[in-house]
Amino acid sequence: MSQAARLVDTAQIVEEFGTSKSRVSELSNDPNSGFPRVVPTEGRKRFWRYDQVAAFFAQRAPKQRTLPAAVLEADQGELLSKREVTKLLGYASTATIDAYFRDRPDYFPLPDHDGVDGPHWRRGTIVAWATSRPGKGRRRSATSSPLPEVSADGNPDEPLGTAEVAALLGYGSAASFSSALSQGRVPELPEPDSLEKKEGARGRPSRKWRRATIVAVARRRGVLAAADEEHEDLVGAADAARILGYKDTDSFLSALGHGYLPGLEEPDGVEHRRGSAGRPRQQRWRRSRIEELAAHRSSAP
Repeated sequence: MSQAARLVDTAQIVEEFGTSKSRVSELSNDPNSGFPRVVPTEGRKRFWRYDQVAAFFAQRAPKQRTLPAAVLEADQGELLSKREVTKLLGYASTATIDAYFRDRPDYFPLPDHDGVDGPHWRRGTIVAWATSRPGKGRRRSATSSPLPEVSADGNPDEPLGTAEVAALLGYGSAASFSSALSQGRVPELPEPDSLEKKEGARGRPSRKWRRATIVAVARRRGVLAAADEEHEDLVGAADAARILGYKDTDSFLSALGHGYLPGLEEPDGVEHRRGSAGRPRQQRWRRSRIEELAAHRSSAP
C-alpha cells in the first residue's frame, strides 16, 4: 500500500508523530489549524490520510524552549509540585503533564518523590528533561523502572507503597497511578493507612496502604476477581458476540450501546487496561447469563 493510500487512526498518529490524543482531537476540531480532514469510513472510529498528516507535522517547526537563567541557577535539588513544574515549562495548565502520563507512558520523567500532597520533581530532573527532549517527529520514551511483582495473597496488614499499589491496581507505572490519584480518578481508594519517612531522608513522607485495602479496591475495580466470583466463568464482548450470533464484536457493542440489549446493560465485572488511569477496557458478563439470553432470543417468534 502506498503512503498516500495509507490511513491512520488517532493512536497511530500519537505513536508516530509524538503528540497526544487530546492534541489530535484539538487540532482536528479546530477548522483553522490546518489539520487534515477525517476520511469518511464506516463506523465511529476516525481515520486520516497518512501522507496529509505527515505533511502537516513536517511543516510545524518545533518550539525551541529556552529556560531562563534564574531556573538554571536555582537549587536543582529543590522539589517542585506539578503546578510549579507546569509554570517552569511554560505550559498553560497541569493537564499537559497529565496527558503525557496518560497518552505517552514513560515520556515524561517519573516524580522524584510521591508524598501525601501529590507528586514532586527535583528542579534538576525537569531541567535535564527540558534541555534534552527530542524535537519534532517521533520521540523516544525514557526508560522507567518496571513495577514490582506484588501478590494479592500476602500479609493483609503489610504496608504497600506507590509502586506496589500501582502494580496491584493494574497501572503501567507508578507515575500513571500517581497522576490518576491526584486527579481524583481512583475514587475507591481511601486515604493512606500510614505515612512513612525514612530517617534523614529529604522530602515529604511516603504514602502507604494496607495490602488488604488495595486488594479490596482492585476487586471493586475488576482488576482482581471478586472473592465470590473467582470461579465464575466470565466472558468479554468477543465471546458474548459469538454466543449471541453477532457477526463481530463491534456489532455487539453497537447493539449494546444503542440499548438493544437492556438485559446486559449492567456487566458482572470490568477489566481495566494496564496504565489506563481507571478506564474500563472490557465489560464482562457471566457466561450463563449470555447463554440464557441467547436461548431466549432463539426461541422468540
